[in-house]
Amino acid sequence: MGSEALQATKVYRQLLKAVKNHIGKEDHKRHFRDHITQEFQKNRGLLDLSSIQQKLKVAHDYTYLLNSVHHHKILLDGLVDLISDC
Repeated sequence: MGSEALQATKVYRQLLKAVKNHIGKEDHKRHFRDHITQEFQKNRGLLDLSSIQQKLKVAHDYTYLLNSVHHHKILLDGLVDLISDC
């Protein structure tokens, strides 16, 4: 397994974990996981290194976005609670 394959596996697992934690794992939200799985499987045979790196960067950035939005929501909820206590 090459370094790109190991990196792809890591990014794939992190993205699925972020989707599970922040979007949900209910059946009516399964299309998010299915789409991610299909995209990774579709690009499995890709040989162009720059294209591979670009697609992994997009997946990593989307994972970062999901995690960041979740953390910002927690901060906003805490701020609302703080303001309502005053």
